[in-house]
Amino acid sequence: MIFFQPFGVNNYDPKESITLLFALIMVFMGLYLVLLLIFNEFVIFPLIFKADIYRWQILIWLFWSNIYSATGLFLFYNFLGGWHDFRLSSWLEFILNFTALSIIPLTAIFLYGKMKQMQELTETEVDYHQDSNVIIQIPSDNQNSLNSYSLENILYIESEDNYVAVHFIHKEIPSKTLIRTTLKKIDDLKLHSALVRCHRSYIVNLIHLAKYDGNKQQGLITLKHITDSIPVSKSYVSNILFRLK
Repeated sequence: MIFFQPFGVNNYDPKESITLLFALIMVFMGLYLVLLLIFNEFVIFPLIFKADIYRWQILIWLFWSNIYSATGLFLFYNFLGGWHDFRLSSWLEFILNFTALSIIPLTAIFLYGKMKQMQELTETEVDYHQDSNVIIQIPSDNQNSLNSYSLENILYIESEDNYVAVHFIHKEIPSKTLIRTTLKKIDDLKLHSALVRCHRSYIVNLIHLAKYDGNKQQGLITLKHITDSIPVSKSYVSNILFRLK
């Protein structure tokens, strides 16, 4: 902020010289912004997003975060200046300046996230069948219950309200078990690279993949042993296509 001097910080001194007091105020302003962002991320965010998060929701969240942070700085700036610039045009200018300044760090964070995602996908691009005898343990919200399955027997996992239904093969017959947990919790466990989230309601086992129909927007997965196709939503289709290369 000292270098670009947005938000009217050059109004502090007509000669625009950086004094110790000016630097301390800038440090305090930075700490104030950090507290705003912590409150935004750990208080407001959990109140709004309580289920699966989609890309369009992330964009809206970033848009809100820019307005929220810029408004906080606008109020802080006017508080220091005795509310001398408390105008709509000044508030809009703060939003524009904050958005412009945040483009570089947000782009860096986005590129870092994509690189990490590609690295993880590359690391899990293996022959799924070689681990078919691995035992997969799915914990329940009831701490006394632990459900174990052979990876090669799991077909897919489906969300059912406060439960998930694990569809598996038992004596060559498709069966299912209900477990009290959520699909997100199972997905977060990263149980095996063959178990891939393809929809807000489904995780499929690519060991049993029979066919994939679709494009870069959506698709349908057909698994062996079952007749109904499983949808692939836009949020997960890129990951599925990468795994199927």
